[in-house]
This record gives sequence, C-alpha cells and structure tokens, in this order.
Amino acid sequence: MKYTLLAFGAACIFSGCAHIAHTDIASGAYKPKAIYVRSYIDEGAHFKGHHGDSVGEHLIRRSLAPVAFSKALKEEMEKIAPALVVDADEEPTTGWLVESNLEWVHAGSPTERAILWPFGIGHSSVKIHVRITDLDRHHYVASDKDLSKGGSGDVIYEFDVSGGSNGPLGTVFAPGVGPAEEFDYKNVAERIYYALSIDPQKFGTRSSPSIRD
Repeated sequence: MKYTLLAFGAACIFSGCAHIAHTDIASGAYKPKAIYVRSYIDEGAHFKGHHGDSVGEHLIRRSLAPVAFSKALKEEMEKIAPALVVDADEEPTTGWLVESNLEWVHAGSPTERAILWPFGIGHSSVKIHVRITDLDRHHYVASDKDLSKGGSGDVIYEFDVSGGSNGPLGTVFAPGVGPAEEFDYKNVAERIYYALSIDPQKFGTRSSPSIRD
C-alpha cells in the first residue's frame, strides 16, 4: 500500500491532480437521500487555453463547460446516492443540491506541455467553487458567491477546488499532450467525491479480523 501511495503522489506532482483549496462551511452532514447537480460559468469567468481544435470552437466549448463538469460530477456523486443533473430552471425539493461555479478554466497548451513542461509552461489549471445545500433543511442563508438562483435549505458544505495537468506523459490523471479539459473536470469531480466520503479508498479495510502482535 505504501508504494501505491508513493506512486499516486508522484503522479500528482508530474501529471495532474486536484485538491480542496479553501473551505467556508463543513457541517459533517452525510448520507443524502438523493443528489442533484447543477453547474454555472459566469460571463466574466476565465476560460483560456487550448479548448477544441480551432479558435472558432472555443466559444462552443465554453458554453458546454458547465454541462461537461456536471456530467463528470454526477458520475462521482452516484457513488454516494442516486444523482441527477438538473437545469437552471429546475428546483429539486429533497436531498442535496450540489452547485458548482467554474471560476477559472485554463486548458494550457499541449505543444508547450510537450516541450517546456519542466518550466511549468503549458500546464492547465481550474478553480471551481462548490456549494452543497441540504434541501430538507430550511434555514438557507446565501453567501456572497453567485450560485443558487433560488430554492431553500441549509448550506452544509462550501469550498473551492483547484487542479490542473502538467507533463508530456498521459496518465489516468492527465492528458499529456492531449486536450486537458475533460481530465481536469474528472479530477476535480473525483476530489469532491473523496472529500464528501468516509474512507473512500478503503484504507481501513482488513482482510482478516485477527489482531497479530
């Protein structure tokens, strides 16, 4: 196990991972009835780098970014409870509403990653603000982050997630010299799942109940 963890750490350094950068609210809530996922990207959000195969595709990729991230996050949240992506005009009434604001999405440059990655040039980076509301509680107080457009419930978790990809070699965490967008979304979604789960990698699992000296 320790060698697996060492390899995982090296992969994060030389390819790409994500981490919780800042937490505003951590309630200890768990075991939701259901999870609803919704994502946004503001007009002023930073969206740069290599998105798509041409400059003309850039605006299309930006418009689809919230959908792409919601899809990745739904796949991870389904490991906790039944999950569904909802539109901006849909207001679920029970379970958790997981809202994400894509504040910074920079896909970097595959060419620069291939040649100049030791200098940190060409790497991708993302920053996403996440707010989780328990819709079965009704004492909702909005923060200064522009996420929820309505609905009621207690904000039980609120935090920022950062991540990115670097290096010329592709792994399950990073694109290497390929497009970074989907890898970074998946890494962030997986990190959110890890943060909201208890022992998601089963570190405490025993193959035998016996205690040995």
